[in-house]
Amino acid sequence: KSEIRNPKSEIEQLKRKHGINGPYILSLSTLQPRKNFVRLIEAFASLKKPALELAIAGKPGWLYEEIYAAPKKFGVEKKVKFLNYVPDKDLPALYQGAVCFALVSLYEGFGIPVLEAMSHRCPVVVANISSLPEVAGKAGVLVDPYNVRDISKGILKVLNLNTKERQKMIEKGLKQAKKFSWQKTAEKT
Repeated sequence: KSEIRNPKSEIEQLKRKHGINGPYILSLSTLQPRKNFVRLIEAFASLKKPALELAIAGKPGWLYEEIYAAPKKFGVEKKVKFLNYVPDKDLPALYQGAVCFALVSLYEGFGIPVLEAMSHRCPVVVANISSLPEVAGKAGVLVDPYNVRDISKGILKVLNLNTKERQKMIEKGLKQAKKFSWQKTAEKT
């Protein structure tokens, strides 16, 4: 995915298109139980950050009803935005506009959205199990996906970074993302 040409205007346009009003955490995946969205929403609710929103992009999969019900259950129904399917052309701006990307899946085959986020200068918070630690490497904040408090702490760690720390995390993410490419995959295969 390429960089966006006019980040601020494209990001603002995309936020308006999806009803995102302020700073946001992004998560991207098919809505299904193994993606752990209910715990992510509960962790988000515990942050108590009034201006912050959670944008969840992805089509409904199976057993998604509990995910759609979670924002109301945790009192953040106005702060969680379900974006549904987002076209590939919108993803660079969506990643670049986010304060962080969170993928706290209970199982993940690989985690391409984590690489996409890092390659678009977006800090990542990921589960410390399955393939995600390998994908994020030392560039991401690893959390226990079964522990809502740990997910919250991981997100807060990113939110509380100063400018220099954030830039360092972004640079680590860019370097980590370069370790994975379709070219390298083809060569190894």
